[in-house]
Amino acid sequence: MSILETIFIGGVAAATLSFLGIFFFFIQYVVQRKKLTKLSRKKIKNKKKNKKIAMQRKEYQRKKKKNLIWIVWLIILTLTFSGTSAYISYYQAMNLSADDSDSVIRGYYLLRDFEEQLILARDQGDEEEKLQQNIRYLATAMASYGTKKANNLNSEEGQLTLNRYYNATKQLGMNVSTQIKNFYGNPELVEEFLKDITKVQKYEQATFVYYKVNEDVFSEER
Repeated sequence: MSILETIFIGGVAAATLSFLGIFFFFIQYVVQRKKLTKLSRKKIKNKKKNKKIAMQRKEYQRKKKKNLIWIVWLIILTLTFSGTSAYISYYQAMNLSADDSDSVIRGYYLLRDFEEQLILARDQGDEEEKLQQNIRYLATAMASYGTKKANNLNSEEGQLTLNRYYNATKQLGMNVSTQIKNFYGNPELVEEFLKDITKVQKYEQATFVYYKVNEDVFSEER
C-alpha cells in the first residue's frame, strides 16, 4: 500500500469519526438546551432552591457551550479530513500509482529492448543462442504483465486505458514465447512482430497521454 493510499484511508476514517463525534455532541447540546428550557420555566420563591436552580442553569450553560465548541471543532476537522481525502482521491484518479508507474517505465524499456533484439536477430547481428536467451527473458517479462491490474483508486477510464496496455504487453510476450527459436535470420517473422510492437505502443501512448507521462525523460535515459 502506498503512502497516499494510507493517508487516503486514514483521512476517510478520521472524517467518519469526526462526523460521528459531531452527531454525539449535537445530541448532548440538544439535551442541555432542553434542560435549560425546562429549568427556565420553574418559578420558585424559595431563595435556597432558586440558588440551586441558578447553579444548575450555569452548569447546563457551561456544558451546552462546551458541546457547541466541540461541534465547531469537529466540523472543521471533518471538512479538513474530507477535503484531504477528496484531493488524494482525485490525484490518484488522474495520476499513476507508484506500482503502476514502475510497470509503465519497465514496459517502455522492455518493448524497446525487444525491438532491438528482433532487429539483431533478423540481421544476424549477434550469436543466435545469445539472442534467443535475451528474447526469452524479454518474452517472460512481458508475459508477466498478465498479473498486473491498474490501481482501483484510478478513474474508471484511467484503469481501462492502463489495463489495455498491460493486456497488450502480456499478449505480445506470450506470442513471442512460442517463436523464440524462429526469429534468427527470419525477416518476415521479425517484421510481423515489429508490427505487433507498434500496436502495443499505441496503447502505451494512450497511457502516456491520459496520465501526462513525459516520454522524453525515458528517451534521454536510454
